[in-house]
Amino acid sequence: MPETVEQCKKTSELEPAAGLPYAMLAMAYAQMGQRTETLQAAKNAIRLANSPSVITTTASALAHVGQGSEAKQLLSKALEQAKERYVCRFLVADAYVELGDTEKALESLEQGFLQRST
Repeated sequence: MPETVEQCKKTSELEPAAGLPYAMLAMAYAQMGQRTETLQAAKNAIRLANSPSVITTTASALAHVGQGSEAKQLLSKALEQAKERYVCRFLVADAYVELGDTEKALESLEQGFLQRST
């Protein structure tokens, strides 16, 4: 995880207006148990979010550090945007897992599978 943190920091320096590096940074910090750093990275990700996938990844990180209410709000926002823009259903499933909602996580995985079927 420290390598992920370092790479995300470098990427955010190269692309300071991109939300994804901050969302990934929030997720890495969350996995490392660094709550304060997770919240700061999530704040930046939300400020710069330009896709439902960035918002969903940020929601997962927040849920992981106990910010379930905010994570649910973000996930709802991402799913609303997903009506018009693509969101990776596997990321949505991860957010539901972090929120403890196994049933919705499985539904989202099924949707992801179906989206890729031909």
